[in-house]
Formats: sequence, structure tokens, C-alpha cells
Amino acid sequence: MMRTVILVGVAVAVVIAVVAIVLGARDIRADRSLSRGTLSAFCAAGVAAAAVIAYAVI
Repeated sequence: MMRTVILVGVAVAVVIAVVAIVLGARDIRADRSLSRGTLSAFCAAGVAAAAVIAYAVI
């Protein structure tokens, strides 16, 4: 059960990170600074990854 939860958490973090990278690439191609949505997506990916690591350690 624990392994499944960790794998699902990692998958969620990876999906959020890919979305953030795509949004960031779009902003860079448009020659503008990163939007709030992009920065929020990067933060969400970090939070999801941190939650998975904390769950795995505890």
C-alpha cells in the first residue's frame, strides 16, 4: 500500500512539473518573464515532491 501511494505521488509531481515546464517554455518563447501560473505550477510540483518524500521517510 505504501509503495502505491508513493508511486502515485511521484506520478502527480512529475505531471505537475511537466505542465510547469511547458508553461515556462511558452513564456520564454513569447519573450516574457514567467507568469504567476507558471511559478505556481513549479511551486506545486515542489510541494508534491516534498510531500511524497516526507511520506516515504515517515
